[in-house]
Amino acid sequence: MIVSESLQASGAGSAVGRDQRHADRLMTEAIESQIRPLFRVNPVLGWLRLLLLLLPSLIGLWMYWQEPRLLIALPWLLLATAVYALVMISTHDISHGTLLGQKDLEQLVGCAVSWPVGWPYLTYRNLHMLHHRMNGMDLRDPERREPTSEEAARAHPLRQWHFRHPFWGSALLMGGAQLIGSMFWFGWTLRNDHSRLKRGMRLDLIGIALVQVLMFTLAIWLGGLLKLLLMLFVVERVVGAVMQVRGMIEHHGLWQRHSTYELTQLYTSRNINAGRLVNLLMGGLPHHSLHHAYPSIPYHNLPEASRIAEAVLSAHGRPRLPKVASYAAGTALLF
Repeated sequence: MIVSESLQASGAGSAVGRDQRHADRLMTEAIESQIRPLFRVNPVLGWLRLLLLLLPSLIGLWMYWQEPRLLIALPWLLLATAVYALVMISTHDISHGTLLGQKDLEQLVGCAVSWPVGWPYLTYRNLHMLHHRMNGMDLRDPERREPTSEEAARAHPLRQWHFRHPFWGSALLMGGAQLIGSMFWFGWTLRNDHSRLKRGMRLDLIGIALVQVLMFTLAIWLGGLLKLLLMLFVVERVVGAVMQVRGMIEHHGLWQRHSTYELTQLYTSRNINAGRLVNLLMGGLPHHSLHHAYPSIPYHNLPEASRIAEAVLSAHGRPRLPKVASYAAGTALLF
């Protein structure tokens, strides 16, 4: 999909009359009034989910470091990394304060699980707030995946192919390195659009540097430098691919403005048909439309919020929210 520059420049979205915009505003207010009781965070569930993911990841990592034979240790590393990808997904909830509901402590947890793998959590958190504000409405959106027609026309043919088939370049080739680099790039580019961006980048750089120095010092002292390098490489490949694919599924081909902010978020975000366990592990992200329109809803209440929103939209003759049948079907969109 090519983002419309004329739509963006006009700031009006599609040609919707004043009466229709007013009706849409009343409709989204009706959705919000019904889902308002779902905004409360359950910290007990949040801690249980975090521990459920952290414990097997740490056990796998411990077994990896305890096993002297690298070929036997590698499966433990892969297991730990696969679960750790879900831990990293939980930092999305943490960035919104909807996992633990404990403000500063929650943000410290986000840093603690992110800095060891080089992820600039605080920069991401601030940029993600801008993404929620800009998605479908401002071309500076730091998580925008769709090029404008001008960007597509200027791009090298290989990059044009990448725009149409983003899986190979973003998920498979560039992975986590691209995500980390883009956080610092957009953090610097948008530093004047969020008051906490510059401070967040400084803290991330200092925190990541200190943690990495400590990790490498211990690894060299214990004779495990090769294992540490392998661990960081596998994490960058596996976690980076998971995070890339997850983000692209949620928004690929949908970036455009609608008549109200809430409708823009609802219809420029894609849901994934998933059961309760997947919704738990993915932190409610299968219900991405409702999360984007109402980010204060904790993950465990997003399925109910989706049901309410779909009912209101249907009653007003609006189309169903974008959805794919599974994460596999969503991934197929990216090839």
